[in-house]
Amino acid sequence: MPAHRLVVPVLLVSAIPLLSSCSSDGDRDDLPMFTSGDMGDESGTASESGGNDMEGDGDGDPTSGDGDGDPTSGDGDGDGEEGDGDGDPTSGDGDGDGEPACTTPDGTVGTSCGQSDGIQGPIAFGETFADLPLGGISATDNGQGNGAEDWYRFEFPVDANNPRPAAGMPTISFELNQGGDYRFEVYRDCGAQAYGQGLAAEFGSNAPPLLEWTFNDLDPGGVEQLAYAENVIWPDTVWVRVFRTQNADTCSNYRLEVTR
Repeated sequence: MPAHRLVVPVLLVSAIPLLSSCSSDGDRDDLPMFTSGDMGDESGTASESGGNDMEGDGDGDPTSGDGDGDPTSGDGDGDGEEGDGDGDPTSGDGDGDGEPACTTPDGTVGTSCGQSDGIQGPIAFGETFADLPLGGISATDNGQGNGAEDWYRFEFPVDANNPRPAAGMPTISFELNQGGDYRFEVYRDCGAQAYGQGLAAEFGSNAPPLLEWTFNDLDPGGVEQLAYAENVIWPDTVWVRVFRTQNADTCSNYRLEVTR
């Protein structure tokens, strides 16, 4: 019996802190510290980073927020459940609504020939334009000037270092053409005929819509017989009209690539 009396006080003393550590004093200091958007400058406040409404931004879980999360599941400042901003351009258009980029973003290309938004600038000898705007047109071609088209202007200046017939080989093609839905035509100027003044050596002005267009000089002193003689006007400037030929009202994208 004396031995039991010595043990009991020891057990009571050691049990007191155990019970105290499991209790809650009401100030929530003992709850897990979840980093749901209230840490750091980019993560925003708790109300910005998701919570129950699953919106917000910052560096939160990309499946429930956005910001710098996985771009394939949504980022930017839009609804984190849908995703937009700097995410995959095929799944977010960056305007905050989280809708897919099924149509060409406003202001990136011309909606008609001659618009300044369509001017992409000069392409030097040996240069490639491979980061052109991602485009999309929902309706199939309804005729020039009726809206279902995107316009680009490219320049191929000739200089003393690269005179004809060694001025390069301008080539326009599709870097991306989802579903094979898109084609284009080439014009020397707005209001001119498609492929006019010798732009399509094989077909002339009757050339069909193209997947690729190339302009090659014919060098009389060269071994290869190229497509264009020197008396064909060089394409200093061309306008390109892109349109859809099939699978209307489905989401597909294209992107042009231009080399010289």
